[in-house]
Amino acid sequence: MSISRGSGDAPGFTHLYLREEQVRSTYESLLLAWRELEAISDARLRDEKLGAAHHRVLFLVSTHPGCTMSDLLRRLNITKQSLNRVLQELVARAYLEQRNSEQDKRLRLLFLTPKGHAVENAVFDALRERMTMAYRDVGGQAVDGFRRVLASLQSESVPL
Repeated sequence: MSISRGSGDAPGFTHLYLREEQVRSTYESLLLAWRELEAISDARLRDEKLGAAHHRVLFLVSTHPGCTMSDLLRRLNITKQSLNRVLQELVARAYLEQRNSEQDKRLRLLFLTPKGHAVENAVFDALRERMTMAYRDVGGQAVDGFRRVLASLQSESVPL
């Protein structure tokens, strides 16, 4: 791939961090960081016999109480069948509850139960502790830049 360095280049296009080896290194760092965070959450989830899929649903419902199955499908980009399996298990095990919307009785809104809050809070507390350590190590400006990069990587079609 040839890179032109004319005045029409996108902002930052000629910077060294856009070279393939830097992009590969950054992607590897993202994978390793995700592995680290997943290990932290897995340790807390194991006692409850829950997995990563359960945690993603618990986290999103905690962050967006009253969301619908459609909201989760859009956000998680998984099949309805996969999500339904996880939701049914979380409801059956009393981590989640479904309530009919007062505005539209066809909608089933999702909420954490006290048991669901306890598990999600325990997992998030451990994740927050690790992430806060990393944030303190690099400082506010780096954290803001990191958040902007993550926001730019996300698809714009998945608001919850």
